[in-house]
Amino acid sequence: MNQTNIEQYDVATWPILAATRIQNAIKKTLLEHGLCDVMLTGGRSAAKLYKAWRNLPYFQQMTGVSFYFGDERCVPPDHPESNYGMAMQTLFQNGVPAGCSVFRMDADAINLEAAAQRYADLLPDAVDVLLLGVGEDGHVASLFPNHVALQERQRRVLPIRGPKPPFERLTITPQVITKARLVFVLATGSAKAAMLSTALNNPNDIAVFPARLTLGGTWLMDHV
Repeated sequence: MNQTNIEQYDVATWPILAATRIQNAIKKTLLEHGLCDVMLTGGRSAAKLYKAWRNLPYFQQMTGVSFYFGDERCVPPDHPESNYGMAMQTLFQNGVPAGCSVFRMDADAINLEAAAQRYADLLPDAVDVLLLGVGEDGHVASLFPNHVALQERQRRVLPIRGPKPPFERLTITPQVITKARLVFVLATGSAKAAMLSTALNNPNDIAVFPARLTLGGTWLMDHV
């Protein structure tokens, strides 16, 4: 496994500096390939980052970016717990850049197995830039400690039942994370810093610490 890259910013400047770091990675991919697949995440840290990101000069000038989601709560898109709804109110508050697309997880569908398969069929073979939050329990996306979804080796998107409400969710599986070209973990606060330290010091224990799936990526932190 490649070495994890840890980048620490001041608490006050974390949103704008983390957003700039991610934007530069997307810009580089666009310059090299003309297209870029970006997978978004939910959570409070993401909301802060998205509000800063939308105001970067290059953001609205982008073309060729496809935005996906790594997980979604099984609620309507206008529900307060919807990751898609949060992104539309923060990152895309001023509209989706003209040359870009956003693909919502149909997590409020009646048949979640079918919805998961439809979304998996939309995904690229490998995501260029994957954003993930991390929970204090070490979960990423909606892959929670000791969940059977961590053992999935075939499907790329699954319906799962999580340990906290909203319980029903759709989530990417480990193979999407491990195949991503660039992974950025949004980890703010001292508890997330402690989780990174724990994950680093428990080799091979992905079942207990799903965050280990991201080791080798870049953790954007405001504490270490």
